[in-house]
Amino acid sequence: MNPAVVLKENLAGIPPGIGKLINKVPFSYRPGLSKVYKKRILEIDRLSALTIKQKQQFVYERIFELVSYAIAHVPFYRSFYKDQHFSLSNLNRFEDIERIPIINKSILQQHSIEYRSSERKNRYIVNTGGSSGKPLSLYIEPDSMGHEWAHMHNIWSRLNYNPASFKLCFGGRSDVKDFVDYDVVRNSFNVDIYAGWASVAHKLYGIVKKHPIEYLHGYPSSIYEFARYCKNNDPKLVDELRKNLKGAFLGSEYPHSRYRKAIEEVFEIPTISWYGHTERAVLAHEEVGNPFTYKPFLTYGFAEAIATFKQKTSLVATSYYNYATPLIRYDTEDLIEEPIVESGILDSFKITQGRSGQFVIDGDGNKVNLTALIFGRHHQIFDHSEFIQVKQSVPGQLTIIYTSKKVLEQDARNLFDTSNINMSFSFTRVEEPIRTTSGKINLLVK
Repeated sequence: MNPAVVLKENLAGIPPGIGKLINKVPFSYRPGLSKVYKKRILEIDRLSALTIKQKQQFVYERIFELVSYAIAHVPFYRSFYKDQHFSLSNLNRFEDIERIPIINKSILQQHSIEYRSSERKNRYIVNTGGSSGKPLSLYIEPDSMGHEWAHMHNIWSRLNYNPASFKLCFGGRSDVKDFVDYDVVRNSFNVDIYAGWASVAHKLYGIVKKHPIEYLHGYPSSIYEFARYCKNNDPKLVDELRKNLKGAFLGSEYPHSRYRKAIEEVFEIPTISWYGHTERAVLAHEEVGNPFTYKPFLTYGFAEAIATFKQKTSLVATSYYNYATPLIRYDTEDLIEEPIVESGILDSFKITQGRSGQFVIDGDGNKVNLTALIFGRHHQIFDHSEFIQVKQSVPGQLTIIYTSKKVLEQDARNLFDTSNINMSFSFTRVEEPIRTTSGKINLLVK
């Protein structure tokens, strides 16, 4: 069973005051987490002092061990590598990693989860769909929590976070009680993003005065929506939150600059985001003050920038530590830009459009970057609506979905810049943005 679930069940009902004391215990001393957590923290610290050759050796040793295990214990890899004429004898040094055949979600989906997995004690299943809409199940090992927490705390520490700090979380949970619910495991107050913001704000007043919130955490779109509500309807709550807020952690969605700017301006705080996914093959973070440039953790997995057939660059990643369902040179199918590579080590990259698939097709059959179309132009409709989403069923035709109580559909066209785009546009007004089942607000509605 997922250890996070076990902890939550055993610690349910603990009040925030006691929870804060519990969370002062360092993760390096917590049962079930301490060994792996402590080891990763030390690795992250030491890696920065290594030479390029030493970093290459660090990567090679981990990938060699993983490939050896996969060939011996995972039927999929044994068969796939044989078909691709690859064997362990081909992997003798760091430079040989590029000889390992690349896999992707479509290849894995052709086989059962058991065929591409191995028996590991207490493994548990997770599912990923991502923005691609291609579901994939995989097993995760229990000690992955130690890996995850060590790296996430390293990212958040850039805004001076420590686990005893209270966070206000905006995720997609459907089990939040009474608008705002305390979670002792993560020392966070979870917000019901499906409820009205007025009800959430009313509940928050008592919480904020008694338990100072230092960080916002969650979907950028939801934090943005909350920020807009507070600015327009509840400036007193903004003042209360500003007293203690130190920053915002933007995860799970691409942090579009419009969302990010509003969050930073309303609450007067810095923000930081990271790139990662359910597959746990790669984790990359921003540096404070350098938004949208991501630096992958070499201690988490091995990330590569691989050229595709259309002069694009895809992010390929290997997860070192999940032997339950190994992902070796797994093409995330996310396109990256401006990769900085030194002697085969990817130092940084940029993502300008979010996860792959964030494009639409014009009347000539050309792909149009959706982020550029929506956020790269000045659309006056943004002055009258909170969210803009896009739906395309037929190439060359685009439906702009906008949230507004003021702008009628017949007037929306005059507020949207459609110049120099070979498409026909229609406009649909909605009261609330369209969310996924997990509560995200995607730019592209499928």
